Amino acid sequence: MAHPQRLMPLEAEQLQASDPKGNIWLSASAGTGKTHVLTARVLRLLLNRAAPESILCLTFTKAGAAEMSERINQRLARWVIQLNDDELREELQALGAHYDRETLALARTLFARVLDAPGGLRIQTIHSFCQSLLTAFPVEAGLIPGFHLIEGREEAVQAKKTLTGLLDNSTPASRRIKEEDIILLAEKLGEPGAEDYIYQCRFHHLALNSLGEAIESKVKHALDLPSANIQDILEEACDDDHFDFELLRHMAEANEKWGTKTADDNLAIIQSFVAASPHERVSLLQNLKLVPCTKAGKIREKQAGLFKVAPSYKEWMTSLKDSIDGILSLKERSHFAQFAIAALRTGQAYSQAWQESKKEAGLVDFNDMIESSITLLLIPGIGDWVRYKLDRRTDHILVDEAQDTNRFQWAIIKALAEDFFSGDSAKSVESSRSIFAVGDFKQAIYGFQGTDPQAFIQAHDEFSDKSQGSGREILDLSLNRSFRSTPPILTVVDNMLADIETHCGGIGIDREALQPHQSAKAHLGGAVVLLQPISDYQEEDDNSSSTDNNGEGEDQLENGELELAIRLARQIEAWLDPKKPLYLEALGRPVQPRDILILVRNRGRLASLIVGCLHAQKIPVAGLDRLTLTTPLAVCDLLSAIRFVLQPDDDLTLACLLVSPLIGWDQDRLYKLAAHRAPKETLFDRLRKSEAEKETWDVIRDWLSKADFITPYRFLEMLLSGKEQGRQKLLERLGEEARDPINELLNAALLLESETTPSFQRFLDWFDSGDVEIKRDPSVRQNTVRIMTVHGAKGLQAPVVILADATRDPTQSNGFKKEIIEWPLDENSPSVPIPMPNDTDNYLPFADIITKKKTKDLQEHWRLLYVAATRAEEYLVITGHLGSKSKNKPPEKSWYACAVRAMSMTGIAWQEDSTWQQKAVYHVSGQKTLDQKRPDNQPPASSEAMPAWIKNKIPEEPKPVYPLRPSDLVRDNTSNPPPDGASLNAAKRGTLLHALFERLPMLPPEQREVAGLRWLKTAGITDPLLRNNLAKDACAVMNNPDFVNIFSEKSLAEAPIAAQVGDHVISGTVDRLWIDKEQKRVHIVDFKTGRRVPASEKQVSDAYLRQMAAYVVALEKIFPDYIIEASLLYTSGPKLVSFEQSFLHEYFSKIDEADIQSDYLTL
Repeated sequence: MAHPQRLMPLEAEQLQASDPKGNIWLSASAGTGKTHVLTARVLRLLLNRAAPESILCLTFTKAGAAEMSERINQRLARWVIQLNDDELREELQALGAHYDRETLALARTLFARVLDAPGGLRIQTIHSFCQSLLTAFPVEAGLIPGFHLIEGREEAVQAKKTLTGLLDNSTPASRRIKEEDIILLAEKLGEPGAEDYIYQCRFHHLALNSLGEAIESKVKHALDLPSANIQDILEEACDDDHFDFELLRHMAEANEKWGTKTADDNLAIIQSFVAASPHERVSLLQNLKLVPCTKAGKIREKQAGLFKVAPSYKEWMTSLKDSIDGILSLKERSHFAQFAIAALRTGQAYSQAWQESKKEAGLVDFNDMIESSITLLLIPGIGDWVRYKLDRRTDHILVDEAQDTNRFQWAIIKALAEDFFSGDSAKSVESSRSIFAVGDFKQAIYGFQGTDPQAFIQAHDEFSDKSQGSGREILDLSLNRSFRSTPPILTVVDNMLADIETHCGGIGIDREALQPHQSAKAHLGGAVVLLQPISDYQEEDDNSSSTDNNGEGEDQLENGELELAIRLARQIEAWLDPKKPLYLEALGRPVQPRDILILVRNRGRLASLIVGCLHAQKIPVAGLDRLTLTTPLAVCDLLSAIRFVLQPDDDLTLACLLVSPLIGWDQDRLYKLAAHRAPKETLFDRLRKSEAEKETWDVIRDWLSKADFITPYRFLEMLLSGKEQGRQKLLERLGEEARDPINELLNAALLLESETTPSFQRFLDWFDSGDVEIKRDPSVRQNTVRIMTVHGAKGLQAPVVILADATRDPTQSNGFKKEIIEWPLDENSPSVPIPMPNDTDNYLPFADIITKKKTKDLQEHWRLLYVAATRAEEYLVITGHLGSKSKNKPPEKSWYACAVRAMSMTGIAWQEDSTWQQKAVYHVSGQKTLDQKRPDNQPPASSEAMPAWIKNKIPEEPKPVYPLRPSDLVRDNTSNPPPDGASLNAAKRGTLLHALFERLPMLPPEQREVAGLRWLKTAGITDPLLRNNLAKDACAVMNNPDFVNIFSEKSLAEAPIAAQVGDHVISGTVDRLWIDKEQKRVHIVDFKTGRRVPASEKQVSDAYLRQMAAYVVALEKIFPDYIIEASLLYTSGPKLVSFEQSFLHEYFSKIDEADIQSDYLTL
C-alpha cells in the first residue's frame, strides 16, 4: 500500500465545500479535485468530533468507495505514526481546520476511533447501503432473512433458467408464455431481440404487474382502437359505399388526359384498387397512396402538366391522402396493438416468474434492494421506526457522483435526510447534521443504467426548498479549476461545449451553467491533434481499387477499420521511438506505453484490431478492459484440451488442439496426418498409429492418463506450468493480452471446485451455461498501452489520450441507441416497457416519446465526448473511420465534426502529414525552454531482458517447522506406576489448583478463598469438602511469605515466551512470570501437582530440568542484562524448588538432537 502524499492545501471554493457545518451542493468539473474535497470533508467532520458511525458516504462504484476509504484510513494512520507536530499542524492547516494543541491530540486519536466505531466509516455504494439496511430489517421489508444478492453471471444464469421454465411444456399452462406471443415477438424482433426484450422486462415488474389481466383493453384504449373487429371496420371503410370512388374517378380522368408514363402508372394503380374486393383493397392502400404522395409520404409537387389539365388536382391529392391515412392509421395501430399485447403479456409473465423464482431461492437483485429499501423507509409506522433507528446513527450524508444517482436512489437519500432541517433531530449547533452532494451534469453518461441527470437537479431543488428558513440553507458551489489538463486541452473542450450549445442542441443544462475551465497547469504546454479520418468512400470514377467483385462493400468497411488500426499502431510506434520520442513536459521525460490511453465507444471490432496491430508492432498492450471469457483464443485452446480428453474421437476438437500453441502444429502437418484415412478411422486412431508423430502421441497419452484422476483446475495448471510450458507457448503466440484470460479461466475452475464436486464435463457445462466476463482493474498501471471504453475510463486519466472512433454518427444504428421505450398507457399507471417502433411507423402515437428519447440520447452523446476529452492531461488526439457512404465527410453530429468546429475557433490550419495525409494541431508551448525540457543525452527507455533465473526449476520449499511440547521433544525416563483412582484424582486436583492460581492472585488476599469457593462451584465441583480443601490449599500457597512475589499483582499469569536460541525456536507459556526492573531480575515459576515432591534440585526429573532450561535460555535472549531465576512449585508440599542459572545451562546443552524432532520448541 502506497503512503499518502503530502496533503495539498484546499483552495477557495474547495475549502468552503469541505466546511463540516455547511450543507453543500457542489458542481465539480472534470479533474478539479472532487475526491480530494470529499475526503477533506470527511476528515474535517471527524476533526469536528462527529462520530465515525454517524457519517454515511455514498459512492457510485465499489472501486470509488474503496479508493476513498483507503485515502482516509491512510491519512489518519499517517497522522498517528508518521508526522511530528509541525508536519501534522501543516496538514491540518491545509484542510482549513484548527491546528491548536487540542486539535493535534484529537487528530492522533481519530484512526483508533474509526477502527473502534461500530461498522467503522460507512463509505459504500447505495446498493451496499441498501443491503445492510435490508439485512437488519428483512421481515419488515418483505424479504426472507438471510437472502442472497445475485449479480453478473449468476443473475444471467438464473434469468435464463427462469425463461426456460416458462417455455417448458411441463410447466402448468397458466404460467407458460403463450406460443403465439413468442412467435409474434420473434417475427418482429428476431430471436435475439425477443430474448433481450423479455430479459429486460424483469427490471420493470412493478409497471407490468400494475397492468393486471386487462392488458388488451388498456393497450386498445391507449391506441384509440374500437372494441369491434378491426378487420371488419377496415373492409367497411374500403367498400363501395364508404370510400370516395368519385374522387378516384376524377383523378383517373385527369391522369388519362395528362397521358404521360407517370399518368399511366397512376391509372393502373387506381384501376387495380377499384377492381379489387374490399378485403383486397385494405392491403392495396399503401400502393394507392403513391398516386398523391411520394414514397416518403409527402404530396407530389412537380406535376405542372397534370395541374394544367385539372386545376383542382392538388386538392384531390390532399383529400385522397387524408382518406388513406385515416384507414392506414387504424390498420397500423391495430397491428401494433397485437404486437404490444403479445410483448406486454410475455413480459408480465416473465417478470412474475422472475420474482417468484428469486423468492423461492431467497435471492434479490440490485433493483429489489432499491425498491425494497424505498418501501421499507416509507411504510407508515414501520418506516418511521426504521428511520428513527437509522436517525440515531446517521448525521452526515455525503453523495459522490450525484449526477449518476437515479430518482429511486434519491428517494432513499431523501428518506434518510427527512428530518435534517426540522424538529429536535436537527440536533445541537456543534453537531449539526449536514448533506453534501457533489457531481457534474456534464459527466452524466449512464443513461443506459436508468440514470437521468435531471434527477440531480430535482433533488437539489427539493433539498433547497426544505432547507429554507432552517438557518442552514443549501449552498451552491462549483469547481472549474482543473488539476489534470493543460490549457490547450481545456480551450478546445470549452470550444466544443460552446459549439454543442450553439449547433447541436446542448447537453441538457442551461448554457449559463457552463462556466469556462481554468487550468492549474498554466505553466505547462500541450496539444490537441486532429488526424484525418480513414475513409472507405470511393468516387464513382475512381479506379484505384476493384469494385467489380460481389460483396466488396462489407470488406471495404472492414479494411478501413483495419487501416485505421494499423496507422494508430504506427503513430504510437513513432511516439515511442527513442531517437525522436514524443516528449511529455509535465513528466519531464519521453512518452512510455503506460502513458497512452485509447478510448472507444464500444468493445467492437475496431478495439480488437487496435490490440492486434499494436501487438504486431511489438508495442506492449494490455488488451481490452473487459471481454467475455469464451472469446480469447487462449481460452478456446485450453477448452479444446478439456473437450479432447472427454471425447478423444472428436476429429474437429483434436484438430483444433493440434494446431493450437499447446501442440504447435501447422496446417500442412495436420493435413498429412488426416489425409487418406480409412473409412471410420478417426484422427485419434491415426495419431496413435503414426510413428512420425510419436512425440506428440506421448504428450496426448500423458494428458489422457491423468485426466481421470485430477480436477479441471489441476489439469489446466499442468498444461500451463508443466513440462510442456503451455503458458509460455500461448503468450509467445498470442501476446501478453492472453495472460488475464488464462488466469480468469483458472479462477473459474477453482470457483467450480468451491461450489460442487468438480469434473471435466461439469466444468464445461458450467462454463457454457453463461458468459464469464473479465474486468481488468484500470487503476493497475503496467507499462502497457491501455484500451477501454469511455464509460470504463470514467475517473481515470492519462498524459496521452486517443479518441479512436470519433466519427460515429449517433443518429444511425451504430450510434448510442436504446431499443426500449417506456410507454404511459394512461395517466394513473406507471410507464411500461415496449420495443421502440420503427421510424416508418408514422401512424403510432409515439412521436413525442421517441423524440424526447432521441434528444436525451444525443445529449448524453455529447456529455460522453466531454468525459472522453477530459481524460487527457497533455495530449488529446482525435481520429476515426468513415464508411463507404460518408462521401469523405464526418457526420455533422459526430465528435470529430464538433472537434473540427472547435479547432477552427482557435484559427488553426490543416497541414500535411506523412502517415495521415492531413492533420490539425493546436499546440501551446510551456514556459520552459526546449533546452530545459529535454536533456541532451536522454537515455532511451530500457527494456530489461527476462532474467536467466526465471527459467530455473523452483527449488523445493523447506518443510515448515511444527511446534511440539518439551515432553514430546525430550524423553522422560522417570519410572511411575500405572495410574489408579488416586492418580486420576490427583491430576484433577492439580488442574483445579492451576486454575485457582491463575484467577485468584489478582484479588486481595482476604477475598481469595470466597472467590475460589464460588468459582469451584461454577466449575462443577459438587463436593463441599473438596471445594473447601482446594480453596484452602491454594490460599495457603499464595499467602505463604516465601511466595508473595510470585502471586503479587505485579506478576503475570500464563505469560507467553518466544525466542530463537541458536538453531532452536522456543515458544511456550510459563505459569507465573515476575519482572523486577529495579534489581534487573526475572523470576519464572512453573506449577507441578505431582504427588512426589523432590527433596532437592538434583532429584527433579530430567524432563522438568530440560524444560526449565529452555525457559531460561529463551528469557536470556529477551532480557539480556537480567538475572534469570527459575523455580518449580510443587503444590502438594507446597514446596518451591529453585535452580541456579548455570545449573540449567548444563542441561540445555545436553539436549540430544536425537531427542528433538523439531527446531521449533513449544514449552
